Amino acid sequence: MLADLDCPKCKRAFEVDSGDAEEFANKCPGCDATLHTYLFPAFARRRESGAQAAAIVDTTDASCFYHPQKQAAQVCDGCGRMICQLCSIDLSGQHLCPACISSGRKKGRITTLENNRTRWDSIALSLAVFGVFMSVAAIVLSPAAIYMAVKHWNDPGSVVTGSSKVKFVVAIVIATGTLLLYAGIIALLIFHPHK
Repeated sequence: MLADLDCPKCKRAFEVDSGDAEEFANKCPGCDATLHTYLFPAFARRRESGAQAAAIVDTTDASCFYHPQKQAAQVCDGCGRMICQLCSIDLSGQHLCPACISSGRKKGRITTLENNRTRWDSIALSLAVFGVFMSVAAIVLSPAAIYMAVKHWNDPGSVVTGSSKVKFVVAIVIATGTLLLYAGIIALLIFHPHK
C-alpha cells in the first residue's frame, strides 16, 4: 500500500510503502529521521468522485443553462431549463435547478426542504428544570413542560441528531417530581402548621 507523507521535521514529502502493516517505521530521505507511522487503510484507498457533468462532444448535444460547456442531462421540472448532472438536484422525485430551489424556498413553494426545526424536547426539559429552581413558577412551568412533552411527543426531532424521546421523558419525570415535591410542601404547611 503506497501513501504520500510529509516529514514533520523537514516538511519534505516522500512516498512510503507499508505493505499490509498498519504500523511501520520509515526513514525520511531528506533529514534521515526515523518516522514511526500508523497508517489507516482508508488513507491509501482511491477516492471516488461524485457526479460528473459530461463535456459537450457533438454540436447537436444540448448544453446546460448554467454551464454552457457541459452536456445537459435533465430538464428542470420547475422552469424547463436544460441542466447538467452537477446542477440537477433531486428533491421529492423532481429534478430542479439551483434557481428553482432558491426561489421555491423564498416563496414557500418547496415545503420538503427543511433546514431547521423547533426543538420541543429541549424546550420541555428547560421548562422542567426552571420549575425546580423557581418554586412559585413551578406551578406554571411544570405543567407546561408536561404539556409540551405530551403534545410534541410524535413531532420530528432535530435535523442534525434525529428523533429521541429521552429529553421528553426526563422533562416529564422532573416536572412530575417537582409538582409532587411542592404539593407535599404545601400540604405540610397547611395541615401541620408551625407552632
